[in-house]
Amino acid sequence: MSTENVIKPHLVKPMLEKVVYEKLTLPQGNAMINIKPEDSIDIRKMTEEVVKVTLTRNLLISPADLMKLSVTMSIDIPVDGIEFSKLPEPKDYIKNSAPVRILLGYVSSLITTLSMNTILGPIVTPPNMQE
Repeated sequence: MSTENVIKPHLVKPMLEKVVYEKLTLPQGNAMINIKPEDSIDIRKMTEEVVKVTLTRNLLISPADLMKLSVTMSIDIPVDGIEFSKLPEPKDYIKNSAPVRILLGYVSSLITTLSMNTILGPIVTPPNMQE
């Protein structure tokens, strides 16, 4: 089966949904700091021709009392309803699509920008799914 006609050509326009940033405490002088990004993705068919993808990247920071940071963005992806319904795993197809990769890049870039002026410095997270 050909999947090249599932997603219609379009301009990718990720929309910012929510940002959580809270500075909590300063790290101790010799504290070991670990940062692990964790993603959650919600894929919903809104109409026959639109799939909405909402992605949240939450930074799990250890020690946990240093900072809270998460970013949620969404994107509407126009699809061919007939071709989309023929897919064996439509959510996996969308999850691995070019528009979702672009969305991940936006989320990753926004986290870097938001964290630029924090005590931890710029936090660069990978532009791929972290589950």
